[in-house]
Amino acid sequence: MKIRGVNLGNWLVLEKWMSPELYNGTTAEDETYFCLQLSENEKRARLKVHRDTWITSRDFAYLAEKGINFVRIPVPFFIFEDYGPYVSCSEYLDKALKWANQYGLKVLIDLHTVPGSQNGSDNAGICGIIQWANHPERVEVALDVLERLALRYGQDDALYGIEVLNEPMTSDGAMARLMSKQGVEIVARYPAVDKELAKKNETYDNAWLEGFYRDAYARIRKYLPVSKAVVFDDAFDMHHFADWLAAQKDFENVALDTHQYIMLADWMHLCEPNVDAYAEYVGTHMLEEVRYGQERVPTFVGEWCLFNAQPGLAEETKAVRKEAYSKIAKAQLDCFGQCEGWFYWCYKTHLDDPDWDCWDIGKCISNGWMPDRY
Repeated sequence: MKIRGVNLGNWLVLEKWMSPELYNGTTAEDETYFCLQLSENEKRARLKVHRDTWITSRDFAYLAEKGINFVRIPVPFFIFEDYGPYVSCSEYLDKALKWANQYGLKVLIDLHTVPGSQNGSDNAGICGIIQWANHPERVEVALDVLERLALRYGQDDALYGIEVLNEPMTSDGAMARLMSKQGVEIVARYPAVDKELAKKNETYDNAWLEGFYRDAYARIRKYLPVSKAVVFDDAFDMHHFADWLAAQKDFENVALDTHQYIMLADWMHLCEPNVDAYAEYVGTHMLEEVRYGQERVPTFVGEWCLFNAQPGLAEETKAVRKEAYSKIAKAQLDCFGQCEGWFYWCYKTHLDDPDWDCWDIGKCISNGWMPDRY
């Protein structure tokens, strides 16, 4: 069965850009400072309303009607208990599995954050901070929550699998080499609030991540049946981790997740900012990546979207915009058809900006940029 999925982003792991109104009255840019700047009562009240309404059973019904058959659900390391300023949320994941069973969808649970952050971006919970891998007690938190996710949900019929960690950023990976060449830094894009804390940032390399992946597999497999997949992020280094995962002969039922974003090509100046160049980039670079992975291990694209930096597209007519986005969508859908499938990022946003509608698969469908059914 080919994966035709969406990410339920900004539900259990907050990303301010997706619903900026949630952050009203704060200066926070990430979930950490959202939780720190609000009073205890206000924080819990806002989170309850947000989690109760952002995703409901009606959303699963809509996705099923559109032929979407998988959801990838980002979860935080504090899902089971409050941890510092953070508020737990396992009851919502319980609901998601229930709704998935009701409407015939499969669920990939994705550990999206770890204490201290694995990549320094807002989607890891705290901007500009990378202080996880060199703290054994923080690594143990991640391993423990993975084990508990397997124990709690491993027997659920709707569960497809558990993803070990979202977008780890290694110091010697392909993305790090490319960013160094282009003079780009994650921590500059997502500046830290606490500059002194940021001075203690630490790196970890591919070899360290391989060790963590092996430990995570062992902990998850204690409770996860071999009929359920253990998924590994390629850490933006497809060739390295496809080869590494294929070499793990004691692993059973594993898959590789790669994130393929046109916006990264824009950011790294890998192609010109126009529709034809994007389509060519998809048909060359992205296609080579997904084929390389798929030839070695089951591979899927866990995140992608239509967002791009073509100048002036937001001001064009509806017809011109439809033609442009449809071409970009078709190129990527054709490309990702060469592997196990895909998960769009993301299901929904609260943004009053036509240039950002392409992040929201519902708007992409209603605007005719993406197919109405899958």
